[in-house]
Amino acid sequence: MRVPAFFSEYQQAADAELRRVVPDGGGIVQRSMAYTLHAPSKRVRPVLTLLCAELCGGTTPRALPAAAAIEMVHASSLVLDDLPSMDDAPLRRGRPANHREFGEAVAILAAFGLLNGAFGSIARAYEPALAARLGALMADSIGLDGLIGGQAADLLATDQPIDFDMLERIHRGKTGALFVAAATAGALTAGAAGDAIGALSAYAKNLGLAFQIVDDLLDVEGDPVETGKAVREDARKTTFVSFSGVSGARQLARELCDTADRALQPFGRRADRLRQLSDFVAVRSL
Repeated sequence: MRVPAFFSEYQQAADAELRRVVPDGGGIVQRSMAYTLHAPSKRVRPVLTLLCAELCGGTTPRALPAAAAIEMVHASSLVLDDLPSMDDAPLRRGRPANHREFGEAVAILAAFGLLNGAFGSIARAYEPALAARLGALMADSIGLDGLIGGQAADLLATDQPIDFDMLERIHRGKTGALFVAAATAGALTAGAAGDAIGALSAYAKNLGLAFQIVDDLLDVEGDPVETGKAVREDARKTTFVSFSGVSGARQLARELCDTADRALQPFGRRADRLRQLSDFVAVRSL
């Protein structure tokens, strides 16, 4: 399935904001930051932020700093995940991994530069109360119950048998937490609260897990030219594919996207673009 037609306007807005916050050029650390941040990407997470903001009555300009911050956090996690001490990945987004291009020391500094820049962008863009809430949201998505905790559990699970509950827990941290933060951040910039945020969080939680399952499928079935990263890299880990098989993983991804869509019922047809996003995630080839 191709990327939904409406994606391009949101992608372009996100790209412009990211280039404003982290311009190309500059010193070696800035170039390393830009190398990963501006590499070809579908921008699913910032698009999710912008869609949720608009669904809740907000605007793209208001939500853009939050969307860019979410993508900066994501980019920082890619740099760190690819390091030799982590997943030791040679490719990312169709190019050599950051540490292969700039060296490990600069890559680590770039990852921290992106994280620092994300929090700084939020602090400068929003009034203090909202900035504090968004900052706490991002910190939680990065922390022990989010990216860091998920990656730590994933590393410890290498060459170890794990059950399905642990597999799900790993990826709700590594992938799902930032999806939830992206949706919630968009809603918060629109002034949403309560039930709306709860519904969008439920949508994003299931969408993020489906996204990871499709990643696992692409690791088995994908072509590096198409996926932009090395494949067959997860042989030493339990994945959704090794646990459920190819057909079982595909079915689970579809069921999770259906569950995500059901969370959108309170919004009616106004959430159709989010439904198109889940359709894309369920069958994406990139």
